[in-house]
Amino acid sequence: MNKILTSLALSGIAVLAAATAAGAQPAALQDPAPFSCENRADGNYPHPTSPTKFMSCVAQEYAYEQNCFPTYQGETTYYVASADACLTAAEAREQSLPIPF
Repeated sequence: MNKILTSLALSGIAVLAAATAAGAQPAALQDPAPFSCENRADGNYPHPTSPTKFMSCVAQEYAYEQNCFPTYQGETTYYVASADACLTAAEAREQSLPIPF
């Protein structure tokens, strides 16, 4: 088992090294879509590219990417700005809130 995990780890490193050498930046290391908290009140805002995430602004300067986590039953949750909460599609419909996708 350890040999398999070591082999997988080494192949992942090789892929990362090859992508870096080719000038490509792996997706996990790329900067998220630009989001600025300048001139925004502190609080939460919809994520610019993902309905299952949201951005938190602090001190009208710092932007923090936050995730909406699945429910205990594994249902996907989406950030609903009008509720300032992560809700399932069914919960948003029950409250007559727009679903952000």
